[in-house]
Amino acid sequence: MSQTQVSPQSGYAPGNPANLATVVYRSRAVAPLSAAELYRLTIEAQARNRREAITGVMLYDDRKFFQWLEGPSDGVDRVMHSIRNDPRHTDIEVLDDKPARARAFGEWNMKLATRESQEADLSPEIFEPPIDVLNDLRARPSAAPAVLVKLVPRPARQSGMTQTSRGPLGRSTASVLKNIILSAVIPALAKQHGVAELGRQPLRPHPRVAELADLLIASDETAARELIDELHAEQGTVWPLYSNLFEPAARSLGDLWAEDSCSEFDVTLGLCRMQTAARLLSAHAPRKSAARQRAATVLITPEPGELHRLGAALDQEVLWNAGWDPQCEYPATDKILQDLVASTWFDALDVSLSAAFEREQWLPRLTETIAGARRASRNPSLVVVVGGRIFVDHKTSGAEVGADLTSMTALCVDDLISRGIAQRDADAGGA
Repeated sequence: MSQTQVSPQSGYAPGNPANLATVVYRSRAVAPLSAAELYRLTIEAQARNRREAITGVMLYDDRKFFQWLEGPSDGVDRVMHSIRNDPRHTDIEVLDDKPARARAFGEWNMKLATRESQEADLSPEIFEPPIDVLNDLRARPSAAPAVLVKLVPRPARQSGMTQTSRGPLGRSTASVLKNIILSAVIPALAKQHGVAELGRQPLRPHPRVAELADLLIASDETAARELIDELHAEQGTVWPLYSNLFEPAARSLGDLWAEDSCSEFDVTLGLCRMQTAARLLSAHAPRKSAARQRAATVLITPEPGELHRLGAALDQEVLWNAGWDPQCEYPATDKILQDLVASTWFDALDVSLSAAFEREQWLPRLTETIAGARRASRNPSLVVVVGGRIFVDHKTSGAEVGADLTSMTALCVDDLISRGIAQRDADAGGA
């Protein structure tokens, strides 16, 4: 979990303990959680708690959760409502719920204590709890309120559990992202999907992703654009922002919706704003040489019925910059898509689901779309690439829906399609 100060904008002032409440609960994970899943849970809790001025600590041990939450009583109630609706755990039991005179964990929006994450020693935000704490919880889980107090930071204990100052959020968050994603997520995804290299840029979400998502749902378009421009100036080029800002921010918007922090309309509006920003920035980027062995055409389209077009827009910009001839369309039905591939020769078809929502229930529909497009295509060896959040967050492979390749980020579509066409041509030559 992230080791941060509570945001001044949250309304929490260290000297104003009025209306504080503390809730301690325990629950059981529905399935064992990997290091990457624990980190994702941490980021979600961090963003949610920051908005509600909530501080605390979470302990995970052998599929069991123990969490201490503290903050304004109405904020604690909203967070607990979100927690009760989280499908990743069950058997939720509140062990303590009472007014509080002061914060015990005032310097942590949320911090994770666990012995089960191999990356725990790589981040100051994920720490290994003392063995006596684990033994006490295993022997007396109902005593968690008294046991978790042992995890209170030493300076807080010495000063009567008042908040102490810590460093900025950015460096610590970036450290976790770098360690967890590079050491755990990317190798697992590469092995799973048979991709030796997921793209020219590593998947390193920027530490200000959550800030951008908050600005987008707050309808503060000016502030959001100023943040994007600031990060663009830091990077010096637009392309890294696709994988480390826009795509992670899209997923953060989806998480905010899942937490009831915004509406689906807010998510769609935020995605449209990022899409516009990406196109404005890429318009000023120099295009690579379009010289290829032969002109190759790619049809880029969201799944028919998909309103979220950020993924398709980012893929189009990347392919255009790489010298392809991309054609982006937004067919409302499978029949319209089939007419497109039947009337024009395409070397590849790039179909995307939402970059914000998981859309797991759409996979059968996507399977039918791809099968119908293959049947109708003028190109009998059409290369099909799929992308979207469902393929990033889960063990879903493009092969499961009839695709040839799976895109984890827009930055890899150039390499993926090149590889797919080369393999198709090699197979045709061998035949």
